[in-house]
Amino acid sequence: MTDKTCTWIGGGEGCTHLAMEARSYCIHHYPLVYQEGTAVRRKKDARRAAQVWDLENALNEAVQELIDEGYDFNEDRWAPEAEEA
Repeated sequence: MTDKTCTWIGGGEGCTHLAMEARSYCIHHYPLVYQEGTAVRRKKDARRAAQVWDLENALNEAVQELIDEGYDFNEDRWAPEAEEA
């Protein structure tokens, strides 16, 4: 048996039960930490975040390219006065 205590800190309170052998959590909290399917969900979230970062980088590159070509984002191109003139 181990003399380590459970490392659960959920809800702001630590657990005082003994941890399972070669584990960091007690028998009550181990299933909560290692729920089936949570690793897959985290991988999917990481892939989604990477896709968003790729899109953000592509947008930033396009904006920088327009700025380098002299495009002025402060110019009021869609104002009604601009259309009438």
